[in-house]
Amino acid sequence: MNIKYLKAGSGDSILIQDGTYNILIDGGNDFTYIRDEVTKIFNAGQKLDLVIVTHHDDDHISGIIALVRAAIDGDFGHEFIKEILLNSPKKIKGLIPSTDQNMLSYRQARDLENLLVGYTAKWDIATAETPACTFGEMTLRFLSPVKEVLETYSSAEGAYLTSDYRCDWDSSMAALDKYLDDESQDDSASNKTSIVILAETPGKKVLLTGDCVPERMDKILSKLQEENPGNPVYFDYVKLPHHGSYRSLSEAMLSKMDCSKFIISTNSKKHFLPNKRAILKVAKFIPQQKEEIQFLFNYAEPIEKLNIKSDELRKYKIKLKQNNEIYGYGT
Repeated sequence: MNIKYLKAGSGDSILIQDGTYNILIDGGNDFTYIRDEVTKIFNAGQKLDLVIVTHHDDDHISGIIALVRAAIDGDFGHEFIKEILLNSPKKIKGLIPSTDQNMLSYRQARDLENLLVGYTAKWDIATAETPACTFGEMTLRFLSPVKEVLETYSSAEGAYLTSDYRCDWDSSMAALDKYLDDESQDDSASNKTSIVILAETPGKKVLLTGDCVPERMDKILSKLQEENPGNPVYFDYVKLPHHGSYRSLSEAMLSKMDCSKFIISTNSKKHFLPNKRAILKVAKFIPQQKEEIQFLFNYAEPIEKLNIKSDELRKYKIKLKQNNEIYGYGT
């Protein structure tokens, strides 16, 4: 199982490939490298077996809209995408035609819904109750959201995103270390609906968190611990939720993870992400490890902006690694 964390602007776009199987999760808000990788798949005579939109935020859905439009316009064709998972308000409520007005005011979610009405791909939703998908030796388990959260979200008149716009890049790690807490946690309606996926093949286990809120992530990890006699849950890689936001991490959830490699997906041009406090939280609250903790970035720019000094890297046993491929970071 090869996973490509594509350069996709300020958002996420993750391409999972195993043999001839291709799964695309999110489309960011920059379609450039997604188009390149998708074109390679098309030219190889393969298809996108599954496309997943974790939630409706612009930096996750925009590139998928561009992809479906390109397919409809003939670049890839109507048969190129086999199935798409989109937790659409209309799909949840069983209202496929785009005629009713009493829906969420996310223009891009409506745009994608309208495109999919005329597209041939199978279209469904995904919740924690959705059965796992298997592609050869690869399994995708859906760990979130719960159906009740989707139903509440899809019934709202509107929803608004909340972010922490404070920049902590110019503060030292020592100064920030004194003020780590879990008092300001993300609980935005949109991020509560984010699809969380556990991707597994024999010998590889990757947690893809979307923009999941910390309260929900803690419950997910607690449930996974039940399968692991109460011990921290091992992952080869974890994609940090919400592009390395401090408000998307809690001590409780991090203490349940056994992982030393964390993916951060953003070009750092929005909301001062990743937060330096997020790096510090992971370093402090992941259970004690013998090896250093690595943070892997799909862009090089965030590392420079974080401005973490060499002595701080040594003190907290962390390593920052920029993209290892033109398209982003490959694992």
